[in-house]
Amino acid sequence: MKNNFTLKLFMLFVICVSARFTAKAQCPGGTSPGGVAFDTTVSTSSGSYATTFSFPKINPMNSQVRCVRLCLTITGRVSMFLENNVNASANYNISYNRKDSLLGPGLNTPLTNNITVAYGPYPLAASDGNPLSGPDFVSIGPDTVLRSVTICKTITDSVDISQFYGTDSVTYTYKIKAGATVTGSGDYLFSVSTSGTVQYHLEYCLCNPIFLPLHVYEFFANRKSAGQAELGWMGANDPTVNYHYEVEMSRNGHNFVKVGNVDRHELMGNSGYSFIYNKQALEPGGTFFFRIKQVYSSGYSRFSDIRTVELDAEPGVKFSVYPNPSDGRIGIKFDNYNGTKALVQVYDTRGQTVVQKEISSPASSYQVIATLQKGVYWVKLTDVTTKQSGVNQLFIK
Repeated sequence: MKNNFTLKLFMLFVICVSARFTAKAQCPGGTSPGGVAFDTTVSTSSGSYATTFSFPKINPMNSQVRCVRLCLTITGRVSMFLENNVNASANYNISYNRKDSLLGPGLNTPLTNNITVAYGPYPLAASDGNPLSGPDFVSIGPDTVLRSVTICKTITDSVDISQFYGTDSVTYTYKIKAGATVTGSGDYLFSVSTSGTVQYHLEYCLCNPIFLPLHVYEFFANRKSAGQAELGWMGANDPTVNYHYEVEMSRNGHNFVKVGNVDRHELMGNSGYSFIYNKQALEPGGTFFFRIKQVYSSGYSRFSDIRTVELDAEPGVKFSVYPNPSDGRIGIKFDNYNGTKALVQVYDTRGQTVVQKEISSPASSYQVIATLQKGVYWVKLTDVTTKQSGVNQLFIK
């Protein structure tokens, strides 16, 4: 297969106010939001094509983002030629396929468009020895396979919208994967070329930030003990606005979960707000990410900067299952367990308990527990006195 392609790229940025989209959201107080939109148009080329787009974020000091709309408008053309190279006539069919995808902030899964177009049959004469001409040759296109096809996504989730705040840019990756399959004889000359344009459109609906100021400042997070973090922040108490604070934690800095609520009236004199986070007993140690979420009665929320704290893992009960994988007979090897009684529980993949027994005063570092059928199991060992636990996975062949 021959692929001849050239790259032509040009950018066009247009800023405009849109009433159609922004009328769908409301600002606090019932006012209608304004809008700002950015457009980039790209001339695409043949082969596997990829490029990036960057658009400005919204400064939270200037505007509040209520929603974001992302759109791709695609015009695509395909050109092909096919020549029979065998000494006999043959019928050919062509299947052209193309996938457009966009990935970036606010898109948990890519925004995609897929097409497949059939061409043929093409009855071509036996090869005449003259390249790219004659009855053994056919030229196809340029054929418009995508005519201003638009795909969109509207983002309203506050966590996703938080990615659009800042003074820098949001960046998206746009890709085209195109190709064709030829059926007919086993010897032919074929070339396919994809061209066209793609317009990427990002539109914000915005409210005046005077309605919803961010009241979080001087936010800190410190290690208080091996498994405990202390958070604190200052907040200006505005009696004209109804809001509360939520404390959020993440283990990877991206996916946050709520771990506590703080009412705005819990201001501790001049010392601001405080919150103590206690690590769960079996949760691994390492880096913990924290942020403060300010939630308003309208459903709108804003986020503080992110702070990190290093916390330790609990000592727990350390043991290993032996042998693992096993042919059915299993036992436990103790690493650091010095208790007098331990509860052993074995669970199957449905969460049902298949073994439960107490071990009293282990006399050795290894004890046989049970004989099990083929499958996957989880073994939990709990100190009866301290309630500390440990869990290991087990495979029975």
